[in-house]
Amino acid sequence: MKTILIFEPLSGGHRANFIRWLEECIAQNHHVGCQFVFLTDSNVDEFCPGSKTALANAGRLKKRKILYGLFKQACKHFDPDHVLILELTHLELSLALHGAPCPVSAILFVQYPELPRGLKFFFKHWKTRRLLYRAPIKNIFLLNGEKSCEWLNERFGSRVRFIPVPDPVSQAIPEPDYSIRDSCGINLDRKIFLFFGAISLRKGAGVLLKALQLLPLDVAAKSAFIFCGEPEHGYRKIFERSCARLRMARPDIHLNIESQFVSDGRMMALFEQSDIILMPYIRPEYSSGILALAAKVRTPVIGPAAGLLGRLIQQNGLGAVCLIRPEAVAKSIADAIQCLPAVDAALCSAFVQRSRPEVFASVILDAIRGNV
Repeated sequence: MKTILIFEPLSGGHRANFIRWLEECIAQNHHVGCQFVFLTDSNVDEFCPGSKTALANAGRLKKRKILYGLFKQACKHFDPDHVLILELTHLELSLALHGAPCPVSAILFVQYPELPRGLKFFFKHWKTRRLLYRAPIKNIFLLNGEKSCEWLNERFGSRVRFIPVPDPVSQAIPEPDYSIRDSCGINLDRKIFLFFGAISLRKGAGVLLKALQLLPLDVAAKSAFIFCGEPEHGYRKIFERSCARLRMARPDIHLNIESQFVSDGRMMALFEQSDIILMPYIRPEYSSGILALAAKVRTPVIGPAAGLLGRLIQQNGLGAVCLIRPEAVAKSIADAIQCLPAVDAALCSAFVQRSRPEVFASVILDAIRGNV
C-alpha cells in the first residue's frame, strides 16, 4: 500500500475548497493500492500542538521556517511514498535549498514565465532550477497555466512534468435570502462594484482606493464599492488608514468594508448581485478563482491588461482590462457606469465548464498515482 500525504497546514482562502474537492474525488474513485493522509489546518495542532497559532501570527520568513519544519516532521512520521503540497509558494525556497526526503508534487501559484524579463524573473528562474535539481519533484501544477507549462516543459521537461490544471469554481448555491442592496444600504440607481478575497497590495487594494479618490462626482453618485475579505497579515492597519483617508477626502463615495471571510453561499450571492467585479491586481501572473466565480454568474470583471489574468479575461470574454494605475482604473470604473463591459456568453460558459472542481482534482490525483 502506497501512502500519499496531502500537506496544507495553512488556513483561509482557496485552501479549504481545494482540500474538500480532493477528498470528494478520492471518495468517489477507487484508488487501488493508495492510502491518502491529510495534514491540514484542521488537524495540524493534533500533529504538532500550537503550530496553527504560530503560523497565523508569523511573518513571512518565520512562516516559511515553521512550514518546512512541519513538512520534515510529517515526512518522518508518516513515511509517505509521495507528498502533494497544495501551495508551494511558502516552501519553494526551503525545498530549493534543503531538498525533500521523498518525491513531491505541488501547485505553484506564481507563474514566472508571465513575468517581465527582469530581476524577479531571473530570481524565480534560478529558484526553479535549484528546486528541480535539489528536490525530487515529480509534478508541478499551474492553475490555468497552459502557456507557462509549454514554456517550462521545453526547458525542464526531462526532470519534471509541468501540468496545467483549472482554477476551480465553487459549486455553491447563492444564499437565497441575502440582498446586497438591503444589507449595505445601496439604492437602485447605483451600480455595485465588488472587490472580493484577501485584501492586499498584490491584489491592488491600494491602487483601487487611490482610483476612487479620482472619480468624478457624477460617477461617484452612480456607484457603490464593496470590499469583502480579510486584510492580509501586516496590511490591515495600512488598509484601514487608507479607507479612513478616503472617507475624509471623499464622503460622497459609497464605501462598504466587510473585513471577514464569508460562506460560499454568501460569496455567490455577492457575485450574482454585483454589477462589476474589480480585480486591479498588480501581480497578474497569478491565476485567480475570482474569474471563474464571476464567469459562473455572468458578472463582468475589470482586471489587468497584462500577464496571465489579462489573457484569461480577454480570451474568455470575461469583461474589460486596463493598466493597473489609479487613473486608468478610475477611467474603467467611469466607463462601466456608462456601459457595463460585455461578457461573451459562449466563451464564458466554456471557461466555467473547464473550471469544474472534479477536473481539477482528477488531473492532480491521476498524475500523482502515476508516480507511486
